[in-house]
Amino acid sequence: MRRASWKRGEGRGPDMFSRLRWGNADRTSFPRRVTRRFGEIAAGLGGDRRGAVAMTVALALVPLTVAAGVAVDAGRYLVARSKLAQAADAAALAAGTERDTAAAERTANRILEANFDEGFLGVQITSVEIQQDEETGRITLMTRAQMPTLVMGLAHIETMNIETRTVVVRESAPLEVAMVLDVTGSMGCCGKIQALKQSAKDLLDILFGPDEVSDDLRVGVVPFNARVNIGNDRRLWLTKQERSRSPWKGCVESRSTATRLTDEPPSVELFVRSESLADKNNNKNKKKGKKKKKKKNKKVKLPPCPPRLLPLTDTKSEAVDVIDGLGASGTTRIDMGIRWGWRVLSRKWEGLWGEPARDPFDEVVTALIVMTDGQNVASSYDEVSVSEANDNVRTLCDRVKQEGIILYTITFKAPQSADALMKECATSPAHYYRSPTAADLRDAFRTIAGELSALRIAE
Repeated sequence: MRRASWKRGEGRGPDMFSRLRWGNADRTSFPRRVTRRFGEIAAGLGGDRRGAVAMTVALALVPLTVAAGVAVDAGRYLVARSKLAQAADAAALAAGTERDTAAAERTANRILEANFDEGFLGVQITSVEIQQDEETGRITLMTRAQMPTLVMGLAHIETMNIETRTVVVRESAPLEVAMVLDVTGSMGCCGKIQALKQSAKDLLDILFGPDEVSDDLRVGVVPFNARVNIGNDRRLWLTKQERSRSPWKGCVESRSTATRLTDEPPSVELFVRSESLADKNNNKNKKKGKKKKKKKNKKVKLPPCPPRLLPLTDTKSEAVDVIDGLGASGTTRIDMGIRWGWRVLSRKWEGLWGEPARDPFDEVVTALIVMTDGQNVASSYDEVSVSEANDNVRTLCDRVKQEGIILYTITFKAPQSADALMKECATSPAHYYRSPTAADLRDAFRTIAGELSALRIAE
């Protein structure tokens, strides 16, 4: 018996029937077989999810993209906020040195600009607010800024707000500070002495605050050039031969023994007038002149005596008056200034300066601030070379630091050699301030005052 069949491509029916064969071997009727096959095909189509997966992925791309954008912008936000918070902390500490709110805001803005790069990640600072509480000593700095988003703009979120809040408190601790200030002739140039006066008075304003007299603060001022003026009313500190001699402006010479670079008081070794050394040198020249009559006798010129030092005082106006009276003259001997600054602070000299005695059980913080605009200068007057003077500075600085005194050093428009020596002299590199400009000098004194007034970040 003949068999009939449909083959693919013969045009006898739809392609889906091309595999159906019709013959005596298949006893099922054709209509039933077609119906069953349609059911199989329908079932296959129902189980095919390839199009559904594509549609699901397409729909999921939108929230996935938004989520990725949130992650990117959130990361940028955290980086920007961290950097802004660090800058705000520095600004708050600087602002804490100001007593006037308007001045504090100006200082905070200046420090923020210096520590937070303009346009960093597109961030723009929109406001800076300062709040001061005189009763508690708390200073609160609040900053607000905006950062543009990169991807979240797809969700119509164009910017993110950044806010920081820093709280600084001023702690009270007994403090004694001696300022050793260079008043040599070079300080008379280019407004240097005026800049020094303003900077030193800024420090007093910060330390004393609104008080004229402080219960837990004493400040001394030690002007120096090649000498230091201890005051010509302290004749009992001179040797017996020197006490009745005149003239005496108040300057004394370095001791000749091992105590010359120490804080030993007059009871250990006495002093001689600067004028006596000039007399001694002139007498030598007279003898030389007699032996060599043809040569003219050259008189030794006495170095100028700087303004009288101020021992530790608890009265702000006394320190201000001394600073206002500073003038510029003479050459530089930094070691002279340091040794007398140390003696002003030393417990061994307590009561000798006429100041009230301290409680021996008080844990007093002591600090020495040394400011100079130059380097040591050799002089035939006392026959000390530059190298010897520099070695004196190193020895004195080491001994001061060994006594637990915080040693700050500042150079103002000074040569590199002075910068290196003063940096070595300081308690640490962080306690050294190089000041190429008057503004830098003022910042140095204000920063030191902020540290000494025990400002710290509370929140």
